[in-house]
Amino acid sequence: MTSKTPTAVKTPMPGAGTKLIDLSHQIARLLEKENTLLEANKANQTQQFQGEKVRLMAEYRQTMNHLQVNEHLLGPKNSSARAEIRKATDFLQSELAKHARIVLRLKAVTEGLVNKISEEVNKNNKQVPAYTPSAAIRNNKMQKPTSIAVNQVI
Repeated sequence: MTSKTPTAVKTPMPGAGTKLIDLSHQIARLLEKENTLLEANKANQTQQFQGEKVRLMAEYRQTMNHLQVNEHLLGPKNSSARAEIRKATDFLQSELAKHARIVLRLKAVTEGLVNKISEEVNKNNKQVPAYTPSAAIRNNKMQKPTSIAVNQVI
């Protein structure tokens, strides 16, 4: 997979603006790596990125909050600095959307497998009702264990 990360900032801007763009690119590259591993069915290898992803997201959030409070640092509403930040943010959002689609697809497949296994176990463990001498259905107090149900709430 080739990286489609936008090129570096061409216009001078305050440190927080440049930092935000740089963080956006770093997070997007990390998500690209993770997406590649997920598509190759190597989900267990994505754990190596969790610490770095959490750190980058915290730094991104802090930088974004700083720029929101000090909005004047980016100049007028239609400045080139804002356009560069918007472009980097749009790219990051597209990578996040792609990542979410992959994760939700894998989640649906996994839940489907668990549900099918659960149905099969329940079908195999289904007991035939026993009858009393008066032809009433006898309640079996000891039933075989059933499979675990999956909570499908996101």
